[in-house]
Amino acid sequence: MRVLFVQHQDDCPPALVGERLAMLGATVEVVEARAPRLPDPAEFDLIVPLGSDDSAADESLSYLRSEWVLIERAVQSGVPVFGICFGAQLLCRVLGGSVRPATGGPEIGWLPMLTSDTEVVEPGPWLVWHLDVMEPGPGSVAVARTAVSAQAFAHGRHLGVQFHPEATVASVRVWAEHYRNSLDQLGIEPTALLEETQCRAREARLRAHTLVDRVLARAGVAV
Repeated sequence: MRVLFVQHQDDCPPALVGERLAMLGATVEVVEARAPRLPDPAEFDLIVPLGSDDSAADESLSYLRSEWVLIERAVQSGVPVFGICFGAQLLCRVLGGSVRPATGGPEIGWLPMLTSDTEVVEPGPWLVWHLDVMEPGPGSVAVARTAVSAQAFAHGRHLGVQFHPEATVASVRVWAEHYRNSLDQLGIEPTALLEETQCRAREARLRAHTLVDRVLARAGVAV
């Protein structure tokens, strides 16, 4: 099994998702979204575009078109895509959905999901951290939501999750420092968020691993 991660920034690595795939014996490759040339998705069994503090609706991004083409070619070639945060939002757009800024500002925290299909996405809580929201398009089915927006959608063999199953304590520590303004806007104390992340670390790892297994089973990818 060959898996391609598309990474946008150092603080959004494959982490727990990559960990589980490696445990299952996958050959994991990571490419920077801003690379001069992105690989042919048809050479892989699964494509995983990761998170970013950029907006998937920002057409001025220098790399947006090349990553769009990669995801589009994956879909056309029958290669399943598992989008995470920005990656889910871009997948949503490629499949005919939309992405826009959240009207109430950032959505951040360990939040439970209203889940219509617990065999795909468990109710959580999952770590949510985003400024934009997505609305799945025709042929896509929202399978998890918060009161603010859709948090996960399925489209055939593809799955997009706006939350962060890959996140670790180290990830959240960096995000809490870099994006302190967002936390202040919501009245979230960084220390409290880190403590909650540490308390949930074991269950979050197990939940992330289970989600990866379900993504592979849904996509029909042999391990």
